[in-house]
Amino acid sequence: MNSDIQEFLTFLKNEDDLDYGDFKREVDLHLMRLVESLRPLSREQQLRLARVREELLWMYNDDIEEMRTLLADEVQRLDPRAGFRASDAPFQS
Repeated sequence: MNSDIQEFLTFLKNEDDLDYGDFKREVDLHLMRLVESLRPLSREQQLRLARVREELLWMYNDDIEEMRTLLADEVQRLDPRAGFRASDAPFQS
């Protein structure tokens, strides 16, 4: 696995904010750092990251654990060595 992706996943696992607002701000900062480290991004990676970031910032049920799981799943799919196909993307129909 890409070391930058692994670093983000480790951060995400250990992130301990209890307030969703604090959680999303901290995670968004680390997500943007991840984006910068992964450039250049494929179109599929760009779309996946935009969708995940939108859900992180604007989802209204404020469930930290649900978001943590979603982020971990989606970020792992960014690794080109992971062998995921576009059809694996849950947000595509």
